[in-house]
Amino acid sequence: MRHVGIGYRAFTALFARRLLAAMAMLAVSGMFAVAAEDGAGKRIYREGVLPSGKPLRGMVQNGAKLSGDAAACAMCHRHSGLGGGEGGNTVRPIAGRLLFEPPQISPVQRSIFPDGAAASRPAYTRDTLARALRVGIDPSGRTLDALMPRYELDDNDVAQLADYLEQLAPNTAPGVTGSEIHFATIVAAGVPAAQERAMLDVLQAFFSVKNSGTRHERQRVAVGRSVPGSEQMYRGYRNWQLHTWKLEGSPETWMAQLEAHYLRQPVFALLSGIGAHTWQPVHEFCEQNEIPCLFPNIDTPVTAGSGYSTLYFSRGLELEAEVLAKHLADTGQGGDTIVQVFRDDDRGRAPAKALRAAMQQRGFDAVVDRPLTGGNSFWAQLLGVDRPTILILWLNDADIADFPAHEEAPPWLGSLYLSASLADAPGSFRQSGGWREKARIVYPFELTEQRAQRLSKMKVWLRARNIPIMNERIQANTYFVATIVGDALAHMDENFSRDYFIERIERMTEQSLFPAIYPRLSLGPGQRFASKGGYIARFAGADGDRFVAESDWLVP
Repeated sequence: MRHVGIGYRAFTALFARRLLAAMAMLAVSGMFAVAAEDGAGKRIYREGVLPSGKPLRGMVQNGAKLSGDAAACAMCHRHSGLGGGEGGNTVRPIAGRLLFEPPQISPVQRSIFPDGAAASRPAYTRDTLARALRVGIDPSGRTLDALMPRYELDDNDVAQLADYLEQLAPNTAPGVTGSEIHFATIVAAGVPAAQERAMLDVLQAFFSVKNSGTRHERQRVAVGRSVPGSEQMYRGYRNWQLHTWKLEGSPETWMAQLEAHYLRQPVFALLSGIGAHTWQPVHEFCEQNEIPCLFPNIDTPVTAGSGYSTLYFSRGLELEAEVLAKHLADTGQGGDTIVQVFRDDDRGRAPAKALRAAMQQRGFDAVVDRPLTGGNSFWAQLLGVDRPTILILWLNDADIADFPAHEEAPPWLGSLYLSASLADAPGSFRQSGGWREKARIVYPFELTEQRAQRLSKMKVWLRARNIPIMNERIQANTYFVATIVGDALAHMDENFSRDYFIERIERMTEQSLFPAIYPRLSLGPGQRFASKGGYIARFAGADGDRFVAESDWLVP
């Protein structure tokens, strides 16, 4: 009995500690506020689902019918409720006081509608909101824009939606104080030290430069207080604080580690980051806590399921596989004997599975899988017995170094394909004549000549700060993230809303003056992957150290 009593006290103490930690975590992260939103009104607004479980239905004035998520308010007014633009049309803010009070040309509205397009009207009430939603008449009696749907909503539906809109406001998110804004970057277990250093050097230097400029902006505020409106121009500036969250051990333990990091120091967003294999726990952490997670350096992003808070450069190795499948089908190679070799881990299995599925969708089932086992006998068996017409190597540089490229390429092999993400410098195929002519690389990045020009500003910036070029791809992508975040925050004034921040990033990705290593980046509502295609490239130059396009830009 005594042992049972001791165990019980230990258990209750442990339970109490964990409960207190969980409550602190909820309070710090704002999850109590999120929980309050998790009602019927939120589902109407974000998902287009009524309290009855039926889809929200509406009709625009041209007669087009909308249903479900296509009819959801967030499709146009966005998660933040701050609207923006839809094509050439203005979408007005409807969050909290911006709807239920007479409109004022606030700094937030000015940043969204620089032309001052916020016509005077009385404040909305629940009755006038119901009329606007059902028949398209605003409180002043004016007819709403033709693009505003007319919805089928009963009184309870309107009441639930109104409850949600009243509390939907551009509140300051966790990680922001009156003088600082906190960010984190993540280094997952298994990342090589050189890659970690390549990313952190850029982020740390950028934060240092940014904070030097912030001091000047504060001086402008002090000097300009006598000029009406001048303080408003600069009040959004904060010192940037960077926290490096290192994840250790197996991915199953990462969620707890992330929660502990966040409990110690809430952050406004996660910038860049780098992983060696899976990113799933990080993705889930960001989605559950609605923390923006921007453009991590990862070749195996989370592509299944839905997401909102996490933005990726591309679908990584899955995209490469689908680009290659399109190329094989379009060039009449789909019916050939195709063998793909891959290391039996996350980075190897992902493209192999994606290629097989993409080829099957196009009616081709002749893809043979060969997990790499190593040794000369493996390659002798594959080349001597399988005799593929098309050979695909989802392998890294070290694995490719063992490929018998010193032997003569067999005449029955038509093409050999490599992954640019996995084989960053496939030197085995640069000097060997027979293989080099047959080798092609799936290339989702900017090509060699254009790439040098594209990254010239970044390289000048690095040299000025004595940062060596260690990994061009990681450094360019990290620099892109830092610069676009700076641009987005400069346009947000004092509105430190995470939803609005993500919306600004979406709008500015394509317009950034500091491009990433990807040639074409664009985002929009519901889009989580900025680059959508890739090239099939070949080796060029005397040393085979350049890549030129063999195909057009392919979007599967």
